[in-house]
Amino acid sequence: MKYTKIALTVLCSTLMTACASLEATVAPTQEYKSILDNRASALQQLGTATVCCSSISELRYQPLAAEQKKVIAIDGSSAVFNFPEGKSYYAAFKLPTNSGDLKITVAGLIDKTLFNPTVLLLDSQFKPTRTIGADIIAYKPARMLDGDRVEGVFTIDRSYVGNPNNETYMVIYTAEATLSQTTQAMSPSKMMAKSLSVQDYGAKDPLIPHSAWGVVKIDVEDMSASVLGDNFYKPVYQEAIDANAPIVDLTPNKLTVPVATAATAGVVVASKPAPVMLNETEAFYQSQIEKAVKAGDIDKAMKLVNEAERAGSTKAKAVFVDAVKRSQK
Repeated sequence: MKYTKIALTVLCSTLMTACASLEATVAPTQEYKSILDNRASALQQLGTATVCCSSISELRYQPLAAEQKKVIAIDGSSAVFNFPEGKSYYAAFKLPTNSGDLKITVAGLIDKTLFNPTVLLLDSQFKPTRTIGADIIAYKPARMLDGDRVEGVFTIDRSYVGNPNNETYMVIYTAEATLSQTTQAMSPSKMMAKSLSVQDYGAKDPLIPHSAWGVVKIDVEDMSASVLGDNFYKPVYQEAIDANAPIVDLTPNKLTVPVATAATAGVVVASKPAPVMLNETEAFYQSQIEKAVKAGDIDKAMKLVNEAERAGSTKAKAVFVDAVKRSQK
């Protein structure tokens, strides 16, 4: 009997720990109740907060690694900046540069309130490339281990390593005009009815007020040169960044940076020999070429060889030939 009680105690303790761990995974908002329950304080403090900087380049950018997941609390201790859409608390990140294309998921987690995120992407010179907003970031009901959220997914191009026009920085904030708005979430009863394929007679769907504070979840995935739908920015490789505004394609969130011309550059620059490639860049190209050959994508491998040689590689062609020979054995 004594051992049975001990076993039951251990079992209950284990189950409670597992449940607590599951709750933290499913609903990370539980840890940030004080942030998500204080909309009035958030708006009041934002109104009196002092902006951190006068220029977007002066923001504090945290390094963000490929294959990384982060939960970010945005509250009164966060920095404030005057964005084109108004003053907002923000979180700023420096994106990985030596990687394949990046699939990035940004989600604003829903509890009693919601920090409705807007994502600003910048090139290496802190020039805006595009803004990810309500056309991409939309409500997603709770499913499996993900709670209610607004979520957007987009791709960062890494075809040309070292291109100064590559998207290099990411800033997450909320537009001032949306602070008076709400997001309609799905009621738990409707969610249950939907999962059971029965008619719902439950409560109305709740309206979640937007707040200046909140919790944002970021997921970075190295796609190794794959592209996700239309939410894609393809920078043009050039030695100098053109001062003209980017050309906006009709496809949502797909921009093309204009190529510098003699008229825009002001002078004609004499052709120069290819620059010496850094060892890290050489290694990256070699890895991507070998992956493409191994996957049977010879066309892609040859394009990578051409890109690498234009960027100063002296080994890309030999790596390609060796990889093809190995694949035929």
